[in-house]
Amino acid sequence: MAVPDTGQGTARRLYAAATGSGAGQPFELAPDVAENLAAACDQLVEDLHRAMSTGHLVTDVSGFPNLPSGQGLTRGFNDKGRQYLDTLTAFQETALLFKAAYLAAGKMFADAEAANKAAIDLVAEHLEAR
Repeated sequence: MAVPDTGQGTARRLYAAATGSGAGQPFELAPDVAENLAAACDQLVEDLHRAMSTGHLVTDVSGFPNLPSGQGLTRGFNDKGRQYLDTLTAFQETALLFKAAYLAAGKMFADAEAANKAAIDLVAEHLEAR
């Protein structure tokens, strides 16, 4: 399973509006507002990272008997654990994309690009680890 959609498209459209590359209304923020929103996004990414630090607890399932039904249950719960981690990664990506949009709206384009790169790197690292 790829990283699920948790609002990444909305964040990308907001970024496009902030950079002037999208159709429609431009998106602008005062620099201090953009920085405060970006800091909130950073906090969310950090909190989600802490939640993922115990990911092995939901993907290393054991205790079912070594029978076909037990093996099926083990696989099923392992898959659910991976889906949980995929979803947490998706929320992190979305937060970083919104951070990029907010920073771009505050005319902090270098920081916005760094946030976009961080989102791409985060997902790439997650998918490589699978």
